[in-house]
Amino acid sequence: MENLKNNFDVIVVGAGTGGSIAARFVAEKGLKVCLIDRKDKKDIGNKICGDAVGTEIFDFLNINHPKNEEFSCRIKGAKLYSPDQKKCIDLIDPKQAGYIINRLEFGQRLLNEAIDSGVDQFLDKTLALDLLYDKNIVNGVKVKLNNGDKVELHSKILIDASGFYSPLRKKVRSTLVENEISKDDSILCYREIVNFSPHDLKIKDPDYITIILNQDKAPGGYIWYFPKNESSVNIGLGTYMNNKGKVKSLYRHYVFNEFIKTSTFKIESSGGGVVPVRRPIWSCADDGIMFIGDAACQVNPLHGGGIDPSMRGGFYAAKAAADAFEKEDFSIRAIWNYNYNIMTSFGAEFASLDLLRMTLQVLSNEDLNFALRQDLLSGEEILEISSTGEFELPILSMVDKAFKGISRPNLLLDLNYLRIRMNEISKLYKNFPMNINQFDDWKNRAIQIYGKIKKMLIDTKKLNNHNK
Repeated sequence: MENLKNNFDVIVVGAGTGGSIAARFVAEKGLKVCLIDRKDKKDIGNKICGDAVGTEIFDFLNINHPKNEEFSCRIKGAKLYSPDQKKCIDLIDPKQAGYIINRLEFGQRLLNEAIDSGVDQFLDKTLALDLLYDKNIVNGVKVKLNNGDKVELHSKILIDASGFYSPLRKKVRSTLVENEISKDDSILCYREIVNFSPHDLKIKDPDYITIILNQDKAPGGYIWYFPKNESSVNIGLGTYMNNKGKVKSLYRHYVFNEFIKTSTFKIESSGGGVVPVRRPIWSCADDGIMFIGDAACQVNPLHGGGIDPSMRGGFYAAKAAADAFEKEDFSIRAIWNYNYNIMTSFGAEFASLDLLRMTLQVLSNEDLNFALRQDLLSGEEILEISSTGEFELPILSMVDKAFKGISRPNLLLDLNYLRIRMNEISKLYKNFPMNINQFDDWKNRAIQIYGKIKKMLIDTKKLNNHNK
């Protein structure tokens, strides 16, 4: 390939939301950046997701909010429905209001802004194959170019934003980074964007995204209904990975047929994918390398939203890279602040929500109906947990919940135990060690909390099976 450059300060693998933000902010620091992606440039941003993002991230990064072609509609909040759909919890928080975006146009904007910010070399249709090392520190990546040539690209820092199936995370030589992600920590999704005439079909709750919990229709996940405009919706479901052969039929029967009550419609796009629904990986970095977005499981475990955390992760990675160049040190100790920023911000929230996700996945529809109907888990609590990862109940609320849940004492006790553990792990993450020396002790304490929840869930499953 003519004019191919091989040496850079920073290489970013993956030009999605996280990768483009990382490349942009690294380039703005005056560093030489190479940005690569396996897709054709014109297709970057075309990803299967719910297309929702909060407003706050744009102010945090001081970048333009979605507008024109990339803007679809504004949303005020979310509505969470019980399996029988007799109970709806409104989740309305002005700080968490946001947008439904057109994913391709939004992704193209972020990519072009990254390139315009001074990215030294952009390579599309380029596949990352393996990591390069110098004295056990990552110093580049071996890639396959569009013409089939395999070449080595060298850098001081590599940022991996290549997605959930990252080949680089699987190959990194590390005792800190998780190479493989358990199937229990991900869900299989399928969605369609459906267009129709507003005369034939009216949008349900156009100012809100709708989420429905149902263990029969979407086992281990949920059904979603996200409005795009007055004549278009993004509808889909997520379910356990072992439902791979069933996900389309589940979607057709329980989602499409439920919501699209007209014979005149057009399917604008469709597709499936895998979404991590768990806490971020234990360490999002090691010597010479940082992982962001889906590659680091930086996704909200409750609803699978990953646009905001990937952009935030990209910003934090760029900052850590710039700091490393000031120190002329690219070891894990020099970039540890990236881990610290991730874990003490949305990492604390996601670890807490991960425990909630694990619990919701084992509750029966009957338990979910009862818990939501009796406000054992209220909208206020969910909002508080979503924004801080913690929730403390005043004594009168505890008495009220005890009275409401008296007919299902085991469920009440489980949810109360869950609250305690969620608060505990959130506080642990907010006290993430500022250097690597205390990391092993911190990790062991987190594992102990997870172990307590897993034991509770095993007991819950046994009780549910006994009662069947």
